Amino acid sequence: MSNNPFNDTLDRALRGKYVRVHTETGTFEGWADRVHHNRGSVVLHDATNTTTEESLGSVFIRVCEVVEVLKPKRRIEFVALEDLSPYPEYDTDFTPDEDVIEQCYRTQFPGGFPVVRENGTILNGHKRVAAAEIAGLERLPVEVIAVTDQQAADLFRVAHRGEIEAKAEPGTETDDTATEEATGSAEETEVENDDDSDIVFGY
Repeated sequence: MSNNPFNDTLDRALRGKYVRVHTETGTFEGWADRVHHNRGSVVLHDATNTTTEESLGSVFIRVCEVVEVLKPKRRIEFVALEDLSPYPEYDTDFTPDEDVIEQCYRTQFPGGFPVVRENGTILNGHKRVAAAEIAGLERLPVEVIAVTDQQAADLFRVAHRGEIEAKAEPGTETDDTATEEATGSAEETEVENDDDSDIVFGY
């Protein structure tokens, strides 16, 4: 992880994904490997020039106009807060960070997408949802994932491993920085996401 939230999000969104790259000379499809944050260049593997139907293998594209992820894609939906519920094992006795509440009030966005199941159960982002509710938001964009009960339990434990380990070992303090890294990126201000880990669910 770098110190630049935009670069981190760019890497998460593109690296290892099958993408379509639009350029002035044509359109390319392939598996994105490296992304140059400043120049906007990208390296593709198993690439095809879909304009000429030419198979290229690995290719370096210096100037990209648009890069779109073809598979897999994140599923972001705008949902009502009343349709969201905490994960049953989550400790709801917490106070959302004031900076996140302020961000919700000013931008209508808590700095990252809470991750929820299709039934509305929150797996990652409980404090972001609580901050949005305190800020008076009625709806929130969230990342929706389709998982089984066992997968949901495993993902929840991975996302909250710091908190779970701290509870298992009384007297051990939690590393707030490690457990509160964003799963998404802050939009206009660099506000740390409220809870959970560096796990990335979708993209």
